Amino acid sequence: MRQFIFLLVILVFALPIMAQEMPASSPAEASAADGLALKGDFYLPADVPDEGVPALLLMHMLSSKRDAYEPLIPALVEAGYAVLNVDLRGHGETGDSRDWEAALVDVQTWLDWLREQPGVQDEKIAIIGASIGSNLALIGCANDEGCITAIALSPGLDYMGVQPAEAVQEGLRRRSALLIASVVDRESATGVRAMFSESNGTIAAHLYPGFAHGTELFRDSLESITTLILNWLNERFIEA
Repeated sequence: MRQFIFLLVILVFALPIMAQEMPASSPAEASAADGLALKGDFYLPADVPDEGVPALLLMHMLSSKRDAYEPLIPALVEAGYAVLNVDLRGHGETGDSRDWEAALVDVQTWLDWLREQPGVQDEKIAIIGASIGSNLALIGCANDEGCITAIALSPGLDYMGVQPAEAVQEGLRRRSALLIASVVDRESATGVRAMFSESNGTIAAHLYPGFAHGTELFRDSLESITTLILNWLNERFIEA
């Protein structure tokens, strides 16, 4: 059954999200299919029940690195989620060259890594990505049947050859995705509208005023986006 939500945000009224300190993390490392050492940080909530907690994989933008998610991570951990925040290959501590086909394989490597961590509910995992990281998130979630949902900040129809439209239309037809973009960020806004209109699953499209792209959205709309993301995740994990 199709479920569509399309929201154009002109004025946002959300409960204030107070500035929070970064929670403690532990180093994360996984061996990619080609032997590259993938690097990241892993966060667990202070209190983890016996059954474990849902987990999130975060992937940043092109020419960025994992610390771009620091404004969002405290609220995710405080809400009870385990968080794996990684540097894509060719970026940050992971280093090496940029290879987007290999980066798609890396998504699965990290999802498998997450499922092996104590305290993680392996049947409750989702991915959040920004810009090209959001394209990787949509395709990576579609390729992994155990991935509950993908949240895409400023996805596009074709970033560096990474094209997520088919993943949204077919791979996620029985699951869900939240697509977020700025109205004046035309390439992404156009992509969001196109993927939304052609989708078959539970898809929400949320457009903000302005031109901020990917994790730059945290600069102008952190409270609203954090509330939006947490509400979306809570609903999807309850349904799972």
